[in-house]
Amino acid sequence: MKPAAIALLVSLIFASAVFAGCTAANEERTPLSPGAGEKYSYSLTESGALKLAGTDYAYNAGEVTYSDDGSVKITELNMNDGSGDVYALIAEPVDASKARAAVVFAPGAGVPADRHLNRSVEYAKDGIVFMAVDIRGNGGKTPGYAFTGIDTDYKYFSRGATPQYYKIIFDLCAAQKYIAGIYGPDLPVYAAGSSNGGRYACVAAAIDEGFAGFVGISTSGYVYEEGRGNSGLDIFVRSINPDTYIGKIAPREVYILHSADDSLIPYDQGLGLYNRAGEPKDFEMFIGGHGINGEVDQYLLRTLGNATALENRKSGTDIGLWTQTPSDVY
Repeated sequence: MKPAAIALLVSLIFASAVFAGCTAANEERTPLSPGAGEKYSYSLTESGALKLAGTDYAYNAGEVTYSDDGSVKITELNMNDGSGDVYALIAEPVDASKARAAVVFAPGAGVPADRHLNRSVEYAKDGIVFMAVDIRGNGGKTPGYAFTGIDTDYKYFSRGATPQYYKIIFDLCAAQKYIAGIYGPDLPVYAAGSSNGGRYACVAAAIDEGFAGFVGISTSGYVYEEGRGNSGLDIFVRSINPDTYIGKIAPREVYILHSADDSLIPYDQGLGLYNRAGEPKDFEMFIGGHGINGEVDQYLLRTLGNATALENRKSGTDIGLWTQTPSDVY
């Protein structure tokens, strides 16, 4: 992510954004339609929220390797949405009975999924299936354009095409469907993301009830003032803004983790996203800068899939966080 706070990117493109062909309505509408062969079905509500009908991606498992101790299987997966492959890396216990939860993880801007290989193995060793999705345009194995603001995606939206931003959200939902297909409905699968990845994950968790909850790390909603004369832009920003969705995740779990020393997305914005969420929820201030690090990892390993962890946190019981040197990967 660039040094400037991502929340400011929205306001920087107002002058160049031109809206065409989408006006407010009194009922649910479907102003957008997937391209030929694209394997998802969705609509946009009157208020500007995405409503997902479903995904039908094709999955192709590639190379399979194992951790040094043989306890974890690592699979390179391609998910095809009808227009191309989306790469993902999934680590899971070789003994499937040891899986107690799963995470579909969206890395931050500019961070490929493979950068989280070591993290995924450590989670899997502790019983948490970890699937890092290669975000489109993030510089990894999945093609696309880099996210530097909403100008490009808004142009797609205004033409009635599917913005890449939406496609990334659907990729996360398709990843959840893949895990559920292997482990069944009883394994809780969380949508998680760091930095801008947390914004995609928040929307995915809200529109796909297959997710057990949401984990947002160093993330927030977008700072945006509506009513500047472009109702179409208002609707589009609403459709991608975590602030629109965070309250819709309840009664599923919400975990927000943010550092007070975050220089990219201010701490107050992360806290603001948490305050919009419904119960059950928890907020954790961690030591470090911007992005996921060892302390965050230890919190999640002790909390996800633990039926009493959130209850203990609410009662003030320490679940044993470790403070480690922050990672440069986010």
